[in-house]
Amino acid sequence: MLVVEDDEGARRLLVRFLQHHRPVRCAATAEAAISEMGAHDDWSGFLIDVGLGQWNRAGLDVLAAARRVFPSVPAALVTASNERDIINRAASLSASFLCKPFGPTEIAAFLERVTAAEAGIDERLEGRLSALARRWDLAPKETEILAWLIAGRTRENYLVRSGSTALTWRVHVGRLLKKAGTARTSDLVTAVLRDEARALARRRT
Repeated sequence: MLVVEDDEGARRLLVRFLQHHRPVRCAATAEAAISEMGAHDDWSGFLIDVGLGQWNRAGLDVLAAARRVFPSVPAALVTASNERDIINRAASLSASFLCKPFGPTEIAAFLERVTAAEAGIDERLEGRLSALARRWDLAPKETEILAWLIAGRTRENYLVRSGSTALTWRVHVGRLLKKAGTARTSDLVTAVLRDEARALARRRT
């Protein structure tokens, strides 16, 4: 995850929250951010402040540079502005918004997009994942595991990718199943996919 923010206090707050869920790298200027992007290819997400230093819209240039190399990595612009051209430009670059001031709830929503992208979930199921995370009040790790299961990935793959232990997996899966009211992960996945199929059928009628 790359955090691009010139305000040191805001940058520290973002890193403090995000580092519990993903490795985080930081940049305070557009030049440093673009350099970081070129130095690594393992990005899971970009959080970019629109205004960097004296340049009010330098973040848009950083986002454009990110999209040229990493077109599918989730990105969000951090801004206090509601100017139409900024919003339209961000939309054209497939970025969401975090409007200042924001808190853990808004960052968690962005992490759900990151989780869905990493698991290979399409936009249709991404919406379902987000709704379930809120309905069941899932922690970020529980949402991550749910996405992994919905995508048909294995526990072994998850442990290798995340660096988690089998015990950590069991603890989070146990909490997830309890919140979802199911006894097995297979039942949970079947129920989620069945509900999504029914919703899709209703939309088509």
